[in-house]
Amino acid sequence: MKDKTINKVLPKIVEDWIGAEDICFMTGKVIGRNDLSRFTYEFDAWVSEEGQKMIEEEATSDYPHNEEALLIYSEWYAQDAAAAARDEDYMDADANNEEFRQWHK
Repeated sequence: MKDKTINKVLPKIVEDWIGAEDICFMTGKVIGRNDLSRFTYEFDAWVSEEGQKMIEEEATSDYPHNEEALLIYSEWYAQDAAAAARDEDYMDADANNEEFRQWHK
């Protein structure tokens, strides 16, 4: 006679629970495991690749309207400029500052 007992297991959702750190601050979508997301300390949140593109497009446009995008872009720009200052191979810091002056009006 076959054993017909059922083994109870925890549902998969318990292992893959979605937390606040899994949601993109800009898009509101779940960030995939292979997404190169970036953290913003200004809003204590993660931003997906799609959200990063949105931020860059908005912040570098002629007439930006989204203040959050401007704040995040400025934060990341400062981080990248600091990294450039520490690592000469990354980017020339003067060129970085000139680029900042070009989009910041």
